[in-house]
Amino acid sequence: MSDKIFVIGSNSFSGSNFIDYALRDGATVTGISRSNEAAKVFLPYRWHGEEGIKGFRFYQFDINHDLDSIVELIHEFRPDYVVNFAAQSMVAESWQNPDQWMMTNVVSNVRFHDKLRKCSFLKKYVHVSTPEVYGSCSGLVKENTSYNPSTPYAVSRAACDMSLMT
Repeated sequence: MSDKIFVIGSNSFSGSNFIDYALRDGATVTGISRSNEAAKVFLPYRWHGEEGIKGFRFYQFDINHDLDSIVELIHEFRPDYVVNFAAQSMVAESWQNPDQWMMTNVVSNVRFHDKLRKCSFLKKYVHVSTPEVYGSCSGLVKENTSYNPSTPYAVSRAACDMSLMT
């Protein structure tokens, strides 16, 4: 693989594992997260020494406050793919300040999506969601399973997902 991939939410469990996979597959990756790069123990792509992170660059940006800088970096890097793992998570905490979850997971992401629509060089945008949007389910969840979010976090993720369907 010689693809260029831009990962949002690079410090997340899923994001960091995806970066590890992409780097080992030969991709060049730029990762951003709202927090400092996490300790090596939490970042699988850092487990392979300097050779393991060849082709990786990290930047600290917050989608709520640094959207223009993120988009500028995307235009500089000109990735083939943007993969978005970023979200305000922590389900229980979403009950205390649901507006913060809505701002990050809906408003800021919708603004980001609008900017990405204008990036003609992108081959694909991959938005990673959560099973929380389906609420409590029995059996397997299918692509046509109806959303049934039951927390502010889940509602915010479902709203973002649905905005991509417009």
